[in-house]
Order: sequence, then C-alpha cells, then structure tokens
Amino acid sequence: MIHIYILYNKAKNKVQNFLYQKMAIFTLKRANAIYNNDIKLSGKIYLNVQGKISIGKSFVCNSHLDGVIDHGQSKIIVARNAELKIGDNSGISNVLIHCYDNIKIGNYVNIGAGTMIFDTNFHSTNWEDRANRELDADNAKKAPISIGDYVFIGARCIICKGVSIGEKSIIAAGSVVICNVPSGELWGGNPAKYIRKIDY
Repeated sequence: MIHIYILYNKAKNKVQNFLYQKMAIFTLKRANAIYNNDIKLSGKIYLNVQGKISIGKSFVCNSHLDGVIDHGQSKIIVARNAELKIGDNSGISNVLIHCYDNIKIGNYVNIGAGTMIFDTNFHSTNWEDRANRELDADNAKKAPISIGDYVFIGARCIICKGVSIGEKSIIAAGSVVICNVPSGELWGGNPAKYIRKIDY
C-alpha cells in the first residue's frame, strides 16, 4: 500500500509548530484532500493515492505525550478505495483510525485518548484464508462506520466495523462498540450495552 506521509508533530516551540502546520497543509493539498486551513494536526495521516479524505473546519488532531494517554500519537490511515469524512469542529486525541471502507465522523464530535476505530477485521474469519497471507488480507470483512453529530466517545474505546452511533450519544470510557447505538443514549461496557437515555 502506498501512503502519503502528512505530519508528525514534535514541535519544541511556536515557530517549529507553525512550520509543521504549513507542511501538513501543503501535503494535504498535494494529496488532493478536501480540508480547511484552520485545522490543527499533531500526529500522522497516511493517505493512499486512491483513497479519499475530507476534513471539516476547525478539526483538531492532538498527540499529547503528557495527556490522558502518555504514549503514542494520533494516526489516521486511509486505504485504497476507502473514504474518510470528518465534519466541522470535531476533535481527537491519541486516536487510531483505520479506514479500509468508509468512515464518517460528524460535526462537534469528541473522541477520547487511546480510542481505536476500525472498519475492517484486518484478517479473514475463515481459517483456510488465514493459511494464505494474501487471501487473509483480501477476504477480511469490511463495513462502514458512521458517528453522528455531537457524539462523545470516552478514552480507550474500540469502535468496530459496521457500527452506527446516533447523534448526541455518549460512549463510556473503555467500551467496545459492536452494534448500533441510537441517538441520545449512554452506552458502555464490553460489549457496549444500553445504560440510559441522556437528559438534556
């Protein structure tokens, strides 16, 4: 897979951070990505030349080495023929996103540190396929993920393929989401289950 390296931000001062941001914007432009100039990136984005990425205004991608998760960094991978859409005013911290099919993240979405979002199994569920590395990868099941507006996903969650999370819902920290979550509900656990309606 051919990826385009966007940015790893280890800025030591404001000038270096400014230069990193300019480099990130330039590379996104060269990759024909759709984005706004006011995004803030700290992490890595790998975009396959046949993949698509769209980033809304005021998107913030953090990689805090002294935050809730004290290691790693945010990393976004968009594979061949895959598409990732991120809405306006959304933010992630130390999050890992693997987009092999289609992932849509809405507006005003906050995704907590250490969360992983995968729209693929990476490996086939058929043991015979797994005996062949090429078949293993090619026959891995994929399904789109949709995360609605105003969703809050707590730290260290896992969002699995084929999942839809309705707008204004909350996913409790450490949850594994394997089924659809309706709008306006609090879910948590492994696997994540309904806890209660959210009072506004």
